[in-house]
Amino acid sequence: MTVRKPTGLKIDDYLEKHKEILYRYDFGDGWEFIIRLEDIANDYYFGYPTLLDGAETAPPEDVGGIPGFYDFLETYRDEKHPEHEEMKAWADSQGFREYDPEWTNERLKAIAYKKTEWDKINHDRYKIIEDKYRKN
Repeated sequence: MTVRKPTGLKIDDYLEKHKEILYRYDFGDGWEFIIRLEDIANDYYFGYPTLLDGAETAPPEDVGGIPGFYDFLETYRDEKHPEHEEMKAWADSQGFREYDPEWTNERLKAIAYKKTEWDKINHDRYKIIEDKYRKN
């Protein structure tokens, strides 16, 4: 099934039904990623998605496919490489960042997803600032 520019599609409903998504990134280089649902956490009550596991980082735009990405990473990560500074500046201009699950999860918290089920959360470590979903 091909889905393009969805406006009302709920990703969780889609993943629960089909178990995976083919994501095409940077059509010039032809990157394709399979995002696969491996498990559903039924005791997760926060109103935003959370990255539980992952590996490596996404390639920057126009890096030159898989061989170019490996060359890029080698140059980017080697501070002694003669092209390191130039590569780092280019990567910064592309918005590239190393894989960082903590940063990703902080960004995911900003997604308006669904209400948090506050009544099911141990509140010893959480302070509710606003509970706009609960009716009095």
